[in-house]
Amino acid sequence: MIVTVILTLVVTIIAVMFALANTEMVHVVFYGYAVDGQVGLFVLIALGIGIVLGILLMLPSVVGRSLANARHRRRIAELESKPKDPVA
Repeated sequence: MIVTVILTLVVTIIAVMFALANTEMVHVVFYGYAVDGQVGLFVLIALGIGIVLGILLMLPSVVGRSLANARHRRRIAELESKPKDPVA
């Protein structure tokens, strides 16, 4: 947990430093929409979109694993509550 927080802080600080260092204005056309802005701002937007897409793509796996763990816990509790058969 602490490693994730530290890594997130490091990536955020580096991204903000990059955005502040790249203040040149650029003209971007995306599907007919023209926007003027700083290079660093567009890089931060792309980084944010990448993070959101990564989380969304990872979500089904995390939910499936969580559901499987819940099933296993229920099965373990069921097996532990059964009386043991004597071994002949």
